[in-house]
Order: sequence, then C-alpha cells, then structure tokens
Amino acid sequence: MNAPVKLKWLCALMIVFLALFSVKMGLLVARQLEDGKLQAAIVTYIVFDMIIGYTLVRVVWRIVAQAYLSRKWHKLLRSNQHDALTKRLNETYRSLGTEIMVVRDGAFVALAIGIWKPKIVVSTGVLDMFSDDEIEAILLHEWHHCRNRDNVKMFLMTLLTEAFGYWPIMKPIFRYYQTWTELLADRFAIRRMGTELHLAGVLLKVSKLGKMQHAAAAVHFASTTMQYRMMQVLEPDQTVKVKVALLRPLLASFSLLLLLMLGGDS
Repeated sequence: MNAPVKLKWLCALMIVFLALFSVKMGLLVARQLEDGKLQAAIVTYIVFDMIIGYTLVRVVWRIVAQAYLSRKWHKLLRSNQHDALTKRLNETYRSLGTEIMVVRDGAFVALAIGIWKPKIVVSTGVLDMFSDDEIEAILLHEWHHCRNRDNVKMFLMTLLTEAFGYWPIMKPIFRYYQTWTELLADRFAIRRMGTELHLAGVLLKVSKLGKMQHAAAAVHFASTTMQYRMMQVLEPDQTVKVKVALLRPLLASFSLLLLLMLGGDS
C-alpha cells in the first residue's frame, strides 16, 4: 500500500473511531436530559461529563490559541518584511501563483503560513545561507504545502489530537501523518527539479542548525522527520518505510471505547 493511500485509510480509521465516540457521547447527553433521576448511574454520568467537558475545553482552547498566535505571527512577520527582496522573489517565482514573503531574520525561517490563504515565508538568513537552486528546492517544498492545503489539514489533525489526546490511537496517527506530509513535499520538490542533489544539500545544512523557529498555522520546512527525509534523498530508489506502532494503541483505544459504551448502558 503506497503512502497516500495508507494515509487516507489511517485518517478514515481515526474519523470512524471519533465518530463512534461522539455518537456515544451525544446519546449519553440526550439520556441525561431525559432522565429525571440519575442515582443508578451517577458515577458513570459524572465520568462521561468530565470527558465531554475536557474535550470541549481543549477544542475551544486550541481554536482561540490558534487565532491569537496566527494574528501575532502575521503582525510580526509583516513588521519585519524586507520589501525589496519580497518583490524580487515574487517576480522570480510568479509562476507558482503563491505569495512569497521575505522577512529580516538571520536564522533559518522557511514555512507555509496561513489557513485560508497560505503563503510562503522565508528569512533573509535562508537567502544568504543557500544557493539559488537550494532556495528553489525550499520554495517548491513549501509551495506543495500551500497547494495541498496542508496548513488546514495539520491544524485539524492537531485540534483532534489535542482534544482527544486521551485516546492512545491519536498520537501515532498524528506523527505518521506529519512525517508523510514532509516526505511528500520533498518528493514534489525533487520531481520538479529533476534531482535530489539540491534538496539533499538543504537538509544537510538544516540538520546542523539546531532548533528552528515555529509559528502558528504553519507547516515548517524543518521538523522532527529529518531522519526519514535524509533517507529519502540519499536512497531515492528505496521505499521509505515510516514506522507506526498502531496495533497496541488501536486495541487499547477500542477496549476503552467498549468499556465506556458498556458503562454508559448500565
């Protein structure tokens, strides 16, 4: 099974699991509203209410935090925009049809930012650090994130993972999805350039830089998936096998769901 298909199946599995859980929560709330007396199952109802409350709080918190951090980062980036270099890069890569912003920063900053209208952000440090071909590889990588709407998808995945983090199945699927999001963007850049050489040079330099800057509503060029990304460019003829420990978390999650269903029906 190839990576895109496997990703779709894993996301479908997560959605089905969360749908079953949400339906159970909805039925429980409806039963509570109908029942006048809860003495027989007071403990069960309290546990379910705490779970529902925790989930709703996490969802609201993430949405509010996302909105705040997005505004903060957009304001910061605009205030540090290098107008001349921004204009030059947009003219050079106007065929991409995506806005490119250059910000004054000596550190490595390369990301696709924005949910509704994503754009590419790179720092002056990136332009100084890499050759023209390497810069093109970075921009193509980020352009893939923009055209594939990865920012929206990653935000939704983060929202679900944080809201339903008490289910063991969530984190392995999120890590697997995050890894393949980067690998597929790298593959796109390699295909467009016709060689792995330039992207390999970028990854090698980035791996020596240390901790990267992070922004909200963004998909970053540098991430914890560096090991797999290096494998992909160094051995292009080999299929990258991303490990995902899914069996135990899946069994644990379904066991917990079953217990909750049985408890809710008691």
